[in-house]
Amino acid sequence: MENVSKSQIPANSTKHRRLFTFGCSFTMYAWPTYADILGDHFEVYENWAFPGLGNRAIAERVAECHAKNKFTKDDVVIVQWSTHIRNDYHTFVPMQFDTKSFLHVWFRKNNQIGWKTQGSIFNPNNRQFVYNDKWVNTFWDEHSYLMYSLNDMSLTQGLLDSTQCTWYMTSIGDFAKMCTDIPNAHDENISDQDNLYNSKPELEIYKSVLEHPNWLEPIGTYSWKHQNDSYEFDGDNGKWLEVHPSHKQHFNYADQIVNLDIDLTEYKNKISNTIEDIKLNESNFLTFQEEVSKAVKHEPMYRGF
Repeated sequence: MENVSKSQIPANSTKHRRLFTFGCSFTMYAWPTYADILGDHFEVYENWAFPGLGNRAIAERVAECHAKNKFTKDDVVIVQWSTHIRNDYHTFVPMQFDTKSFLHVWFRKNNQIGWKTQGSIFNPNNRQFVYNDKWVNTFWDEHSYLMYSLNDMSLTQGLLDSTQCTWYMTSIGDFAKMCTDIPNAHDENISDQDNLYNSKPELEIYKSVLEHPNWLEPIGTYSWKHQNDSYEFDGDNGKWLEVHPSHKQHFNYADQIVNLDIDLTEYKNKISNTIEDIKLNESNFLTFQEEVSKAVKHEPMYRGF
């Protein structure tokens, strides 16, 4: 997967009027992400990411957003892909969930959520409540799910090209490594091989999709290289290291990797420094999230059907 360098990104982004972003919890989370940081500098900003989503949902939400907003040459679109270990499904039935067991409960302030994905098929909650052994044995095939994701990426690239918008893609880790580069994520890192094309040579037909010049360095990969900036929180069994990027890692990713030629100095002074000051005095995850929400008015929300 090739990464866009700073010199490859156009330096005329100030003319762009709208920013649309898509992804999972690496683009919308308990504190402002790279998308929110950049979005603060656009006339119109919509973050269509949502925690737990897989690649089918992300692709379909790009299509839905385009149907509603009609992307143009003056827009910027950033799509952050998730992992292939997620099974997306949608219903218009209101969400039903147990606050004690449901993932990302602090985001679920209403039950009008169509895409009901809750992360990896193999996380304990999903295996207990959604995907039993019969389902897994009938429907799960890792190479098929890799193919689904690659088709989602290919179709989305074609749609975005057709609109002439400025677009970029990123991902949690290097997609071709089949999640083996995601640390401390046992329900996502299930593969016994770490090379997509060695694992299934037939999938080499998609190589150009992953080598498109509009790919950015993966947001997770970038953050894990700067682990000293990661957040650590207190838990029932001691301290735990947050696998999601910290706000500082998101800020640096927006500034150094996405790099839309926007001056982020004021944002850093007013927002980022406030968040880091809160973290210095708070080691409980939920309390930290609540304090950040109050201090900088960060309210994650679900968009679309």
